[in-house]
Amino acid sequence: MKNPKDKTEMAKISKLSVVEKGARLADDVVVGPFCYVGRKVEIASGCVLENNVTIVGRTAIGEDTRIFPMSMIGMTEDGDEDGVCVIGKANAVREHVTILAGTTERPTELGTGNLIMVGCNISGSVRVGNHVILANCTNLGSRSVVEDYVRMSAFSYLCEDIIVGSYAFVAGLIIIDRNIPDYSMVQGVPPRVRGVNTHNLKACGFGEGDIRELKRVFRDLFNGGDHLNEKVLAELDAQENLNVYVRKVVDTIKQQRQAGLKGAW
Repeated sequence: MKNPKDKTEMAKISKLSVVEKGARLADDVVVGPFCYVGRKVEIASGCVLENNVTIVGRTAIGEDTRIFPMSMIGMTEDGDEDGVCVIGKANAVREHVTILAGTTERPTELGTGNLIMVGCNISGSVRVGNHVILANCTNLGSRSVVEDYVRMSAFSYLCEDIIVGSYAFVAGLIIIDRNIPDYSMVQGVPPRVRGVNTHNLKACGFGEGDIRELKRVFRDLFNGGDHLNEKVLAELDAQENLNVYVRKVVDTIKQQRQAGLKGAW
């Protein structure tokens, strides 16, 4: 965090806002009108709080993050203001977003370069990776995990303790109650693995050969359904020269099973 200082040294805080004594803000932070910043909050250089933003608890916000009107960050699910929330750099938190704090042992964490769109709710002890997009009114249950480059559509609901693997796409208006494989596209009610998130993979620089191999494997392994083919999984696991991305899918499924995770396949 770059040069956080006591709020009394700040020059860009609206006179219509309250920044409690003890809050630490970098010298170029902008706080618009009708905001409230609690005494244990730290806000790094380049951040902007638009009007009517509330930030409480032991919340740290990284550089160049912008928080839009009516958003609330740092309250715990019990209404306590002593939870922990860590938000990385260059995030955009749009209007009416709620980000609840976690515990000291498992804080709520957001990485770098995420877009959290209007009306989203991020529950306590959730972990969101980097370059994630949560569309309007996405709801992430407590202790859930959303890995890097995930795209979640509007009104999707992620149940508690569930993991969405990296580069996955989740369609709107669905409830996710089991872990989502890396690189996958999940749609329908009940949710089914429909295939590979080709558009996102291409946009993120994956090669055509890797994408073709993932498509082939997903067709054999999931067949567009809500269960996987155990025989195919075993055959893939036994291959020595498996594609690196396919290996990640296989190893992740095995590890989640071995750990006894709630949403494991």
